[in-house]
Amino acid sequence: MPSKKQYNLVHNDEYDTRIPLHSEEAFHRGIVFHAKFIGSMEVPRPTSRVEIVAAMRKIRYEFKAKGAKKKKVTLEVSVDGLKVTLRKKKKRQQQWMDENKIYLMHHPIYRIFYVSHDSHDLKIFSYIARDGSSNTFKCNVFKSSKKVSCNLQSALC
Repeated sequence: MPSKKQYNLVHNDEYDTRIPLHSEEAFHRGIVFHAKFIGSMEVPRPTSRVEIVAAMRKIRYEFKAKGAKKKKVTLEVSVDGLKVTLRKKKKRQQQWMDENKIYLMHHPIYRIFYVSHDSHDLKIFSYIARDGSSNTFKCNVFKSSKKVSCNLQSALC
């Protein structure tokens, strides 16, 4: 006997995680995201998403308690890895400088262990990367002005 439920057979590709959001050429050029860097902290190797979210929230609240100011940064995801640079404005022109970038971090893609967003605040996201020399894990937490953490997550995965 046929079911009385009607299924929508038209697939909305906008939410299909199998279809890349960015082209392969874009990854060679680099995909840019703007955010504010909250802070980072060394963490033990996480074994579950719960531990990762707990580390992210701990970093966020510790830096908030210290009154640390968030730094405006640019995250660039490419085949070379993830680069985090400070954003500075030119004094006379209101354009962002490109020639004198101050690098905060650079992690090759294979060293990035996990990327996640905070389910309570979709503007907060983090990634955990393994340091090449010491093999320690560091959690880096950011806040975006828009809910773009899912875009960053898809760019890194």
